[in-house]
Order: sequence, then C-alpha cells, then structure tokens
Amino acid sequence: METLDISSIDVNVAKLLDYEYANRYSVLPIKRENRHLWVATQEPDNISAMSDLADITGMFIIPVFAYAEEIRLAIAQLLAPDVLNTIETQFLVDARLDELIDIQNPQLLAQISSAPAVRLIDSIIEAGIVNRASDIHIEPYGNWLRTRCRIDGKLYTYSHVDLSLLPNVVSRLKIIGGMDISEKRRPQDGRFTMSLHGEKIEFRLSILPTAFGEKAVIRMLYDQASRLSKSELGFFEDDLEELTALFYKPHGAIFMTGPTGSGKSTTLNSFMTELNRDGRNIVTVEDPVENPIVGVNHVNVDRAAGHSFATVLRHILRQDPDVIMIGEIRDEETASIAIQAALTGHVVLSTLHTNDAAGVIERLLDMGTPPYLAASALSGIVSQRLVRRICNDCIAPTVPTAHEANLLGIPENTEVYAGRGCVSCENTGYRGRIAVYEYIVMTDDMRREMSRVPYDFATNLRKNGTFKQNALRHLRQGNTTIEEIVEIF
Repeated sequence: METLDISSIDVNVAKLLDYEYANRYSVLPIKRENRHLWVATQEPDNISAMSDLADITGMFIIPVFAYAEEIRLAIAQLLAPDVLNTIETQFLVDARLDELIDIQNPQLLAQISSAPAVRLIDSIIEAGIVNRASDIHIEPYGNWLRTRCRIDGKLYTYSHVDLSLLPNVVSRLKIIGGMDISEKRRPQDGRFTMSLHGEKIEFRLSILPTAFGEKAVIRMLYDQASRLSKSELGFFEDDLEELTALFYKPHGAIFMTGPTGSGKSTTLNSFMTELNRDGRNIVTVEDPVENPIVGVNHVNVDRAAGHSFATVLRHILRQDPDVIMIGEIRDEETASIAIQAALTGHVVLSTLHTNDAAGVIERLLDMGTPPYLAASALSGIVSQRLVRRICNDCIAPTVPTAHEANLLGIPENTEVYAGRGCVSCENTGYRGRIAVYEYIVMTDDMRREMSRVPYDFATNLRKNGTFKQNALRHLRQGNTTIEEIVEIF
C-alpha cells in the first residue's frame, strides 16, 4: 500500500493489539473479515512475527506493507493512552480568551472548544513530539482534512478527517498562536511555547488561505538541550578539524548554503555555540529568531517597522560585535554591508540559497559584489544536504543492485550498508540524520585566481571533494544508504 489511511481503520480492530505490543514491534491491525486480520507492517515477509500475531489474536494474518513512520503515527492516534492532560493548549486558549473583547461570542467559544478539534490538535502535537517531528501540516482537500508530520525530512500522513472540522481547528490554532481569528483572507503568522515531557518547545504557526480553506503549518523548535554539537553533525574528523579552524579565524565571511531544510542553521548554530565565550560579542539578525542561544544577542527583522536586514546590520556594526550572524543574505545592500564588515575585522556568518559551494561566488557577483572584494572577504563556504543515518543497532552489510552501482559509478561488489529495522529505530532502519557536504577554505592562490577570472574560477573551487565523493565516503563507512544518497542528487 502507498499510504496508511488512518481514517479508514476501525479503532476496535486496531485495539486487538495493546499499545505496548503494537508500538514495540511496529505492527497495527487495520482490517478484519471473519477470521482474517489484515495487519500493517514494515516487514510483511517476517514469517515468525506473523506467526506470533496469529497466536496472539487467534486469527489468520494477512500482512500489508506500510512505512514504519506511518504505523507509529497511526498507533499514536488510535492506541496511545489519553494524553490530553499532558498538553497545555487549553491553558493557552484560556489566557488568549481573557484578552479578547468578544469573549462572550457563543459561536467563537463553540468553535475553539469543539472536542474533536481539541483532540486532533493535542494528539498530533503529542505524536509530533514523541517522533521528534520538525513540522506538522494541517491541509484541506476537497471534502477531507489531512494532517501530516515531517520526521527526519520526510512527510508522513497522520490522519484524514472530515473537512467540516477545519474552521474549528484553525480557529483554535489562531487563538493559541495569538492571531486575528476573524481574518480569513490573508496569511498570518503566530507562535506559542509549551513545556511538554520536561522539555520547552517553541511552536511557529503559519496560516495560509488555499482554494479549499485555510492551511496550517506548525514548526516545532526544541530547546537548547536538544541542539546538536558540531561533532554530531556528520562531518568527518579530518574535515571537522579544518572547518573548526575556519570558524576560529579572527575575521572574514563564512557562508552556509543549501536548500531549505538542509540543516544550514543547525550547523551555523553548532559552531556559533562553540564560539560563544565571555571574550566575544556575538550578535545575530534573523527573520525570525528560531534557536536562541544564551549569551548571544539575537535581533529580529521587522520590516513593518522599517527594520530590514540591511538596516539592522548598520546598527549592529555600532554595537562593537566580534561575530555577526545574518540569517540570510537576500539583496545587494545586505551583501555589501556583510562583505564590508568581513573586511573590517569582523567574523560574518550567513546563509545563501545556492545548489553548491561554488554557486556562492556567482551569487555574490550577481548581487553586485566586485570580484576583488568577494575574494578578500571570503574565508570559506560550506554547502550541505541532510540524509538519514543508519541505525547503529541493526546495521548490516549489503551490496548494490546493478542499476544502483551504475547510477553511483561504483563496482557492483562494493560493500555498502542498510538498517534491517529494530526496536531502537522503530523498525525504520534509520535513526537521526547527518550532513552530506562539500566545502571551500579560501587560500591566497584562490583569491588571486578569483580576482582575475571569477566566472571560470567558480567551476574549479571544489578543492576538498564534491558532494558525490563525500556521499560515497558516508556510504562506504556505513553512515547512510544508497536510497538516501540517490534522493539528494
């Protein structure tokens, strides 16, 4: 099957297995006819497991393939113990209502207090946290409302419910996020914070009108305790040593590049956390601030108030900074100020959206930066993607197929690795993500060459290996799988 449709599963059928057993072995009954029981599993060919299920249920088991993440989300919704008492949304709602003038509006109160809406929001937040989701999507389509969670970079369906629930769900989210509940035609942004399971979590909420109704996306930002150290990012030891030296240079610009969701900010924050010492003044300008670090001065961009990246940067330069982190360089003016700051004794960290490390040079030149200034200001460039990491508890050697070997340009007998699936990784074969990357550390020879022929030089910048070479190194060392590598190229 392609997707596990939770809305079509009879709860009474699902409860033929208890929560602990279903969650431990990542299996879920989804359909019953007489003595036949259809069971969702990631391992339909696991005869031993199917035999155990037959003994437990007393039925003839028909295994149906489903992705492990989808099974886990379905188990969380259908079998998990009642979690509403662990969710703080009602407290947030009560606090927001106290601030509203029309608190006595019965229609408003009915919408935001709708029991199905409360259960849906609370349960998907709970499931998202348990599975360390980065985003939750609530999407209207036709006559139904779909909810999905992004786990390790991939979206998995959580539920399908009737579209009639949409107004109640969106109204409740708007109240929680501090938005205008009466505005339905314009996009809105909101935020709220909750402490769940002993962890403080920041939620960023975006509401966007679509053809079928308002779509909501909740981004989940976990507290500082869950922030990765630089050694956990996936950089090889020899590369990490060179990159650490790069970030400790007394001045110069370092750019992180890659598509949205490639971990650019996570990598920058990891190195910035290490640079965060009493002897340094670190100031950031972001839109918005997402992962505040104690000891770092974070500044939000507020375009409505006339505070653009460029405007804030000018003021930051008067604040005696040692390190400046710019959330993203998007225009010529911001690029010019950043380059000047790097040339006048500051360490400047920033992100750019380009396909590879060499593309940063062309982007800076396109934004009007003279080649000689870009060459002088640049210290280095790091470009990365994220792939899922093989679970250490169930890793096993394998060999590529002829097609895979040809696709990657490796011999067919090359030993590679994959995860078999186990309790530790919820039978996915993966646990966590790592960076596949390429980087450039600028040298005097590079700067001279770049000043002469910048556009030709861009194609010859990769002195430390390409993305593909780095990905194959991860593959041979058992860090990730062929399936993951193929997806990023």
